[in-house]
Amino acid sequence: MDLDEDGQLKNVLWVDARSRATFKEFGDVVTFGTTYLTNKYNMLFGAFVGVDHHGHSILLGYGLISNEDTETFVWLFQSWLVCMLNCAPKAIITDQDKAMQNAIKIVFPGTRHGWCLWHIIKKLLEKLRGYSQYEGIKFSLQNVVYDSLTCEEFEERWNMFIDKYNLHDNGWLLGLYNERQRWVPAFVKDIFWAEKEREVDFKSFRSWIPCITTYAIEKQFQDTYTIVKFKEFQQELAAKIYCDLSSFKETDSCMEFIIEEDVVVRVPFVVWPQVVAREAARERGKEI
Repeated sequence: MDLDEDGQLKNVLWVDARSRATFKEFGDVVTFGTTYLTNKYNMLFGAFVGVDHHGHSILLGYGLISNEDTETFVWLFQSWLVCMLNCAPKAIITDQDKAMQNAIKIVFPGTRHGWCLWHIIKKLLEKLRGYSQYEGIKFSLQNVVYDSLTCEEFEERWNMFIDKYNLHDNGWLLGLYNERQRWVPAFVKDIFWAEKEREVDFKSFRSWIPCITTYAIEKQFQDTYTIVKFKEFQQELAAKIYCDLSSFKETDSCMEFIIEEDVVVRVPFVVWPQVVAREAARERGKEI
């Protein structure tokens, strides 16, 4: 508990033994956010959350804080770090709060800090709806972010996007670009942002999912992954099976591959009135 000079409660952190034990297994990546007002005192609820090997969220501690300034976050993060035996996570994901960012630099100097991409995309309407071409801007921005496979590709496509819609003076987009290493997938894929599975858990499973191919890699993942994660892998593998290299062309600087996907198109069955009449007449033993 954090008390003020008058002995009144300012901030609270709660961490139990289960949270500490869970952090040892799944503490590589932690998310933290303060998104809820919980009581009549308007104290903010902040939760430390991880992800286990089943893809489920796990609580690693939470706090009630009276302010969202750097000093308060420093107290909260330091208190939580002590509870975790001073073992900092390898990566932490938050929103774009500046005070939170400052506190992370102080308390977790060796931890990779990333921004939650979902929160950024959610702000598009608020930040860009004033533009007459909002729908086109939103669609193009999402394509730039999600479809850029390398940092160089993102830089090129981002500049084309800004030029196309004349967004050079948009301060919000400029701020995002300056911090692109925190949230753009092409810039953060060099670090593992999800939890590793534990071998001891794999051996304890009593159920399994059959392979859908004869690929040795699928068998390897079947023996290694949890049921939930293996299902995710199978979905990706099945999607690959239906894709074929159609053609490619080579230029001076790159190669462009055209991938075609087989898609099943279900056509509704239409029964023409003449057919219905003929079948009905046949039933009555008549000819048409």
